[in-house]
Amino acid sequence: MLCQSSRDERGLVTAELAIAIPALILVVGLVVGAIRWSMDAISATSVAAETARKIVRGEPEQSSLAASEQSVPEGDWSVRLEPLEVCVDARLPPPLPLMGHVTVTQCAPR
Repeated sequence: MLCQSSRDERGLVTAELAIAIPALILVVGLVVGAIRWSMDAISATSVAAETARKIVRGEPEQSSLAASEQSVPEGDWSVRLEPLEVCVDARLPPPLPLMGHVTVTQCAPR
């Protein structure tokens, strides 16, 4: 009886692996993508703060934004001149198509 039941389950391990391996690859890919996305957001935050300080010190906006775009090319960069401060915005693309964009804003007082 034991031999007969093991014959019925011969392809079961293969089927389980065929489901488990792609699921594992998907999870690892999502984790790596999330880490990359958070690293880009941290870099963009740092670069935006530095760019805002440069503009407050009197450096031209265009050259400061060009340096920002070279540092974090994934972001869409813009400058807002407020009455009391200069703000630099970076809009980063989402890691997955269904997620929203992340906007990083850093301001420096005038």
